[in-house]
Amino acid sequence: MKNSESRSGGSSLNPTGRPFSGSPASNTLFPVAAVLLLLSLLFFTPSCSGKKKVWIYTSIYKEVIETMREPLSKAMPPDVEVMWFQSGSENIASKVNAELAAGASRADLVLTSDPFWYYELKDQGCLLPYKSEAARDIPDIYVDPDGAYAGVRLPVMVIGYNPRYFTDNSGPPRSWKDLADPRFKRLISMPNPLESGSSFTAVALLQSRFGWDYFERLRANDIIAAGGNSSVITRMETRERPVGIVLLENVLKAWDKGSPVRPVYPSDGTIPVLSPIAILRDTRNPELAKKAYDWFFSDEAQRAIVRGSMYSLIESAPSPEHSLPYTELKKSMMPWSAGILAQMFAERAVIKSKFSETVLR
Repeated sequence: MKNSESRSGGSSLNPTGRPFSGSPASNTLFPVAAVLLLLSLLFFTPSCSGKKKVWIYTSIYKEVIETMREPLSKAMPPDVEVMWFQSGSENIASKVNAELAAGASRADLVLTSDPFWYYELKDQGCLLPYKSEAARDIPDIYVDPDGAYAGVRLPVMVIGYNPRYFTDNSGPPRSWKDLADPRFKRLISMPNPLESGSSFTAVALLQSRFGWDYFERLRANDIIAAGGNSSVITRMETRERPVGIVLLENVLKAWDKGSPVRPVYPSDGTIPVLSPIAILRDTRNPELAKKAYDWFFSDEAQRAIVRGSMYSLIESAPSPEHSLPYTELKKSMMPWSAGILAQMFAERAVIKSKFSETVLR
């Protein structure tokens, strides 16, 4: 349970006594983290309801949270109030790291799309191990072997394109290798992997399979690597860059809103971006946090995730509208495992530096 000393001590060390080192999403400047921490104090002061609080920090879309808010509250004891903080994965990592550096985080549970940050939190001793029976149907490759976290949803990186641009017989790219073809010169964009966790995952897996020569060829094709996934969608819609390396869920959401953008599931493998859930070790109410954790693997929660254009990792769940069925998707998905995650985490600084040198120079 959090005590007054942990809240006021101001230590910059984690529970292992080591300083926080940063991850692909959380390696941001301290002033950004400080601002986020200040905003949290201004806008997330305790309510006067007298109920116990369970705080969830998540990058799940706001509209999905709205569909989860009531059923999760009903699943909790009546004397418990579920509180939500929603932001991008990078902002949440900065906020939690700043709170931990100040003594303790307000968050009880975290759900974001940056698996490297979870790996770091585990390494720093900041996560409460919990092997939930509710997560028994999640494939082992998406579950930490020590119970530090488990995949609760599965975003995937695909190729997006605007069919209104490809009016001749040439057609859009059908594989990652196609993107290096000179016929797509000045047609491609992607999120900046120095800022986007999902884009970093894509870069790490693509370079592992094709080598850095592949990115040299993308550079020769004048690829733009800037902004986030929404920026890639905008560039496809305006035809500034009608092809994009992008999260499938962004394409599906744009499609639902009438956008012409459509996905291509690359023949050489879609890219999984593990999106875990975890309980922070210094949670005030571990049993309540576990109860909320379990709920996210319920049928009700997983269907809400699917309605938000994201895949569930439970095979019996439906797939998002307009998407390839999950049973088909996984047949060609790039490999993922705890070992792959550990290797990419160990090499993250080198990967980011090499990408900057190769593509952003």
